Amino acid sequence: MLLYPDLLALLFLQLALSSPWTLASRLPPLRGRSPSSKGLQGARAPNQRQQSGELSTTVLFLGEPCGVYTLSCARGLRCAPPLGDPSPLQALLQGRGVCGNTSEPSPSESPQPKATHLTLTEDLEKAPCRRLLNTVLKGLEPVVFQSDRGDIYMPNCDKRGFFRKKQCRSSRGMHRGHCWCVNESGMPTSSHTSPEGTLICDNV
Repeated sequence: MLLYPDLLALLFLQLALSSPWTLASRLPPLRGRSPSSKGLQGARAPNQRQQSGELSTTVLFLGEPCGVYTLSCARGLRCAPPLGDPSPLQALLQGRGVCGNTSEPSPSESPQPKATHLTLTEDLEKAPCRRLLNTVLKGLEPVVFQSDRGDIYMPNCDKRGFFRKKQCRSSRGMHRGHCWCVNESGMPTSSHTSPEGTLICDNV
C-alpha cells in the first residue's frame, strides 16, 4: 500500500509533465520560417543554426525563404527572388525569396550591361570632342581656346563624345559668337549661310 507522501510525489510529477508551462513551451518560436516549408531546406537550416551558435530568431540561413518583411539573411548572404520569376519584386514582397551567397548574381541582375557601361564610359573619354572638352575644363591649354577678341570656345559634344556639326565661340553681350561647321572628328567642313544669316552645315 502506497504511503501518502508517495501519492503526493506522483501527483506533482504528473502535473509537471502535463503542464503547458514546460521548458519546451517557454522556448521562443522559430521566426522567419514558413510553417509549410518542408524538404531539404527545412532539414538543413537547424543544423546550420546549431553549428553557427546563433539564435534562430535573429537571422535566416542559406536556402531559407526570405522577403522584405522577414528577418534578414545571415552575414555574407542576401535575399534574392527565385530564378526566372517573372515578378522578382513581387516575390520579395510576398516572402518568396531565398537566402543565397552574395557572390552569386541575382536573377534580376545582368553582369553584361555593367561591362558594357564601363566600355561605353571608356569610349566616351577617348572620343575626340570629349578629350578636348576635358582639356579645356582642366585648364591645361587655355591660351589655345581664347581669341584676340576675348571670346571663349567650349567644344560642343554629342552624347558619344564626338563633335556636333556646328561649333561656336561664346557670345559677347548682344553679339553672337563666331560659328563654323565640323565633322565628328572636329575637322572643318563646308557650310553656307541662309538669307536670314543662319549658318547651315552641309551634309557630309
